Amino acid sequence: MKLNIYCLIMKIIIFNCIVYVDASEYKIWGPGLKPEIVMPARYFFIESIPNCDTNLLELIDLDIKIEGSKIDSNKPCRIWTNILNRNDGSYIVRYKLYEPCINVKIDIKVRGENIKGFPLTFKYIMFSEDCNCNIHNVSSFINNWECGETQTQIKEDLHLFKGIDFGKIRKRIVSTYDNPGAVSLCNYVIKNNLIYRKCYGQHVGFKMFMDNILLSLTRKVLLPDFEMFVNLGDWPLVKDTNEIFPIFSWCGSKDSFDIVMPTYDITESTLESMGRVMLDMLSVQGNVRDKWENRHPKIFWRGRDSSRERLKLIEISRQYPDLFNVSLTNFFFFRNEMEKYGPTSKHVSFYDFFDAI
Repeated sequence: MKLNIYCLIMKIIIFNCIVYVDASEYKIWGPGLKPEIVMPARYFFIESIPNCDTNLLELIDLDIKIEGSKIDSNKPCRIWTNILNRNDGSYIVRYKLYEPCINVKIDIKVRGENIKGFPLTFKYIMFSEDCNCNIHNVSSFINNWECGETQTQIKEDLHLFKGIDFGKIRKRIVSTYDNPGAVSLCNYVIKNNLIYRKCYGQHVGFKMFMDNILLSLTRKVLLPDFEMFVNLGDWPLVKDTNEIFPIFSWCGSKDSFDIVMPTYDITESTLESMGRVMLDMLSVQGNVRDKWENRHPKIFWRGRDSSRERLKLIEISRQYPDLFNVSLTNFFFFRNEMEKYGPTSKHVSFYDFFDAI
């Protein structure tokens, strides 16, 4: 059961779920078509299926309206709709509920005509992300989200850790990584669907990212009791030593044993999508200009000098300029080596990053 919970946390982070609606010329699918799924911003996809009589769907052809009523009156509830053009004949439709709504209707027209199966009306209440409306059965929750099989990487990272007794290893984990200036670590305990944590280290501000994903989950499902350690740094901790500890991290490597989960900027952009954050894995799909076949076969990277490995990457790129386009954007840790590894390059925005090469 606990293995399933750890897998669930990492699967739900990216909200990767599929639902299909039958249509002859258009394929429409996504979790935004299942009212029982509660997420920060619901979404679904529209894709035209070109044949001899139809062309790729253009944005000007689409007319999409999503509306509903407040549960205590017939007044319209607050719903914000956003359409993202993926420039390949498909679109992402996102909508965010700011309050509980009833009789939510999704109406999709193409060139003035309704797509088969629409308008689609949900008769019961749809809740917003801040609703504390968790269901009691984890299996039912997973089935509702239809998130598919657990990814191989997650299984491989977890397979080393079976029958863990944190009562026996908790103190050893804390003492092993007792390096306050360099290591930031948090011990989480979920008990009766409440979240408890104790953090170690000087720089533990990034705990908010793990806090937020756990809080989001406990609002949606009644989690079983479990415990975990989370590395807040941006480098793996668990090396090939005498004892391997189960620690979740935002990064890993071939010579480390951290349990890798989606990085904190991905979790934040998911939880804050169509809110405080507009740069996320869906919105970027509506802002990429170049098609994949028009891209150059090069590795593109920008970042600061947060580790010696990044300086090594600069050296490799200079040896193979036909394969790498990498550069540092700022020097903080290795300022005495700026002359060797500079000059710096300008920051590249998230949207432009995918068209940079």
